[in-house]
Amino acid sequence: MNRKNLRSSGNSSGQSFVELAIVLPILLFLLMGFVEVGAVIYSYLSMLDVVKEAARFASEHDPFVREYPVADLPYSACKDKDANGSIVDYYYDTACVIITEPGNDPLRWIPFNSDLILNPATDDVTISVFTIVNNNVDKRWPNGFDAVWSVYGGNWTRNCDGTPKSSTPFIEDAHLGGTLSVPMTPAAPSAKGSVLVEIYYCHEQLLNLPILNQLLPNPVPLHAFAIMPAPAAAPTPTFIP
Repeated sequence: MNRKNLRSSGNSSGQSFVELAIVLPILLFLLMGFVEVGAVIYSYLSMLDVVKEAARFASEHDPFVREYPVADLPYSACKDKDANGSIVDYYYDTACVIITEPGNDPLRWIPFNSDLILNPATDDVTISVFTIVNNNVDKRWPNGFDAVWSVYGGNWTRNCDGTPKSSTPFIEDAHLGGTLSVPMTPAAPSAKGSVLVEIYYCHEQLLNLPILNQLLPNPVPLHAFAIMPAPAAAPTPTFIP
């Protein structure tokens, strides 16, 4: 009887080890997947937070305050605010809400979310300001129709590996005009200004395991944007003598 119990106990233990050997890799794979997907979601939510803050900043300032007339001026660090805390360049200072590190200078812009660190070689921040007339885009600042201002020299037109992607904006003039053609209230004006801020971000995997790379690209391309009213870009009423 004892011999039977011992044999039965040994068989049970062996079966448990076999089951564990089968299930454990699956559980580890799921755990690694949850970690990577969770990190991607966290990066995307961080992007949403900071791009909304940058668009809010842009909506409160004048897009025609330009210290630098060249859109893609070489750029390594955000400029300091002047003595009064006013912006010195609308586009660069809006981008600074996203990309600046606080530093020790209290006059420097402080980013809304310091967890999001952009890589100048792969990531980008783009800004477009629109003048809307009769619910259609009349002008797109500062580079003309279907063009965007880029802080890092046009990384948004390339994939994360540097290969060409597309020079067509994610949100085109016709698309934006169509989106804004439906007023939110009956009294909404047909002539208005709007600002679009976008982030293009290449999220590097935390674990970078070959088995996960078959399902999830590394880096993972992410894109977030926010549109806000820009009163300073609204068309000026025609003077009637």
